[in-house]
Amino acid sequence: MPEASSASESNPTRAPLPALTPEFIAKHYPDQLRVVHVDLLHRHGERTPVAHRIPEISPRHWNFCAAGNRLHQDFLRAVDHSTGSAAATPDGGADRGGQWQNFIFKKDARSGSSGAVFGVTSAEAQHASDASQPTDATCGFGQLTDTGRHSMAALGAHMRALYVDALRFLPDTLQTSSTLYLRTTSYTRTFESLQHTLGGLYPDLPSASPLLRVHVRPSDRDNLFPDFSCKGMVRQFIKLNAQNLERRGDDYQRLYQDMLAVPSLRAFFGTEFKPGKARVAISVMDVVAPMRAHGVALPDGVSDDLIARVTRMAAVEYLQSAWQSPALARMQIGRLVHELAGNVVDAVQADRAVAAASQARLSIYSGHDTTLAPLLAVFGHDAAQPVPDAPADLAWPAFAASMRIELLKDTASPHPTVQPAWEQDAAHPSADPLSVPFDKRIRPTNVPQSLYQWSSGRGRLGPTGAVNPRATRDYYVRVWYNDRTLRLPTCRDPGAHHSQLGPSVCTLDGFFKQIARFAATEKETRGECLAV
Repeated sequence: MPEASSASESNPTRAPLPALTPEFIAKHYPDQLRVVHVDLLHRHGERTPVAHRIPEISPRHWNFCAAGNRLHQDFLRAVDHSTGSAAATPDGGADRGGQWQNFIFKKDARSGSSGAVFGVTSAEAQHASDASQPTDATCGFGQLTDTGRHSMAALGAHMRALYVDALRFLPDTLQTSSTLYLRTTSYTRTFESLQHTLGGLYPDLPSASPLLRVHVRPSDRDNLFPDFSCKGMVRQFIKLNAQNLERRGDDYQRLYQDMLAVPSLRAFFGTEFKPGKARVAISVMDVVAPMRAHGVALPDGVSDDLIARVTRMAAVEYLQSAWQSPALARMQIGRLVHELAGNVVDAVQADRAVAAASQARLSIYSGHDTTLAPLLAVFGHDAAQPVPDAPADLAWPAFAASMRIELLKDTASPHPTVQPAWEQDAAHPSADPLSVPFDKRIRPTNVPQSLYQWSSGRGRLGPTGAVNPRATRDYYVRVWYNDRTLRLPTCRDPGAHHSQLGPSVCTLDGFFKQIARFAATEKETRGECLAV
């Protein structure tokens, strides 16, 4: 594993990033390897709890938004200016801009507005030792703090050091808006996290720089987090979580009893939470993690060991089930996986056409822990396991956690000489891809046959009418999670990874095989959601 950067050492709750030493660059980006496209997906930076839970230990007033509150007002004005309130839609109808804009951007939770972006206040209590008072620096609940802004700027600066300074993959300054594709969910903290990531990636942009378009979808059409109106997903989620909690019942009860033994927690947990009735660990983690991130003193009895156990149990409560059921992971994040597969296809086609200037080189998706967690299941699922399960060390994605999907090209290194066994299972080219069951697919349905109608010889390159199974052999995919590469199970197979860089660098077909059973169209997702 690469050495962690000093940026993460100063904030132990921030996701680590690798130190970009000359040795690191030489190892992971040798001269013959060229970066073609990158998808960067990240969790937002440090925030306050989403509500005033556990008032017996947490401050009533989180005064960590001095700069943030000033910048937030500028942000609101910019959004009002850019979005308006009643834009026309492509189909000629009235846009819901005023409705969703109000939901996304307007008002602090303390205004009493239902559904406000900063969360709702569940208790007004303030414990005796809490001396916090409201100030101009007081944050709303669920708000990105000044610490979170610094974390996201650090992530952007890291991307600049790697892709601009070291690899010259991105330009030193933006000449055209098409270089970047920008997406965020409809939460202020993710929008502002994206803003500060861009500030680190391209600091001090001149006023003449191109206008950047940020894509935001209404929450009922967003694919960056699970849609809990999907009944099939909710049923599976509840069923598998209940089984996991029952399987870990003894550990759960011990954790619960140890939390009750902490005097400042006893009253709260003795009355408001019961194991199996509510997600106890997640509720504690949502308060304790921001406290640690912002240097707020934790009460006596809340040790590092207890926090680690809470974090692991939170993963059991929410994350583990996606590793056990491809169908659940597919309903949670399959539409995004389908989109990411399309990004890779588009980048390969643009590279072949020498049209990279019109193709986004870097796509940034600003999301949540619920964006990255199911993606980890997608990339870690091992279909060869008799009973698929999550790794024992599965942990909750940290603030500012990031995932990078790199499309790479290498025309110099020897190609794999072994054909993976699963390539024999490919459906006939004339078959309807959507008719193939998910577990029998070797590539997502939006990977066109034309991608393989290409001459891949080291001499003449170009389109051809015949299907060439080796047509994509110069292209590879590598997935990073924070400071480490992920070794996708399918890519460990002989013939499914780079001959010199090993299983962490998948062949393009190896990558497609890993994600094929998870990539789902909107129609397929709706069908699974409605299935009994």
